[in-house]
Amino acid sequence: MKPPDARTRADRLRRRCGFDGNGLRRSVDRIQWRAGLLLLLVFLVVAPIACAHVVWSVHSAGVRAERYEAATRHRVDATVVGVTPLQSGREINVIWTGADGAPHTGRYTSWRATAIGEHRVLWTGPHHSLGEMGPRKHARTVGDDVSAGVAVLAVTGLPLLTVYLMVRLGCDRRRYRQWDEEWADFDRRSRST
Repeated sequence: MKPPDARTRADRLRRRCGFDGNGLRRSVDRIQWRAGLLLLLVFLVVAPIACAHVVWSVHSAGVRAERYEAATRHRVDATVVGVTPLQSGREINVIWTGADGAPHTGRYTSWRATAIGEHRVLWTGPHHSLGEMGPRKHARTVGDDVSAGVAVLAVTGLPLLTVYLMVRLGCDRRRYRQWDEEWADFDRRSRST
């Protein structure tokens, strides 16, 4: 037996979604179908607008951070002069020569094992703050954009899905009650004959 073709599958999906003139469909089936369709349309209108707004805001903030960090963070080659173990990580004291030729000292916290005398590539920011991370990369901004978009879709879609599931639960209860009444009626009629 060969599998159904795409047209047959699409037709089955159309009928399963309620896009047919089936006279056997109950009013509760139509109510559930209309509620689902309405909630889907709300999602398709609201989600793209909200997603575009939030992703644009996150992207703009990320690009501003990229530009600021590229302008304020500078690479320095530092020499470790002291290591103090902390409860979580290590406080590392370093010394380096600045662009002006003057020696600078500073400290930062790191998880990496470090020995005295080791040379480290660090990044200095405003007021000679030190860190192992360089300026923000564009890939991080794009990752933040994607994360924000997914979060907005979830925040927009989950409440609508919850409403649909509640409608479906109510329709299922009503449908089961109607089935029970119809079976009881059928049983009464079959006993009377």
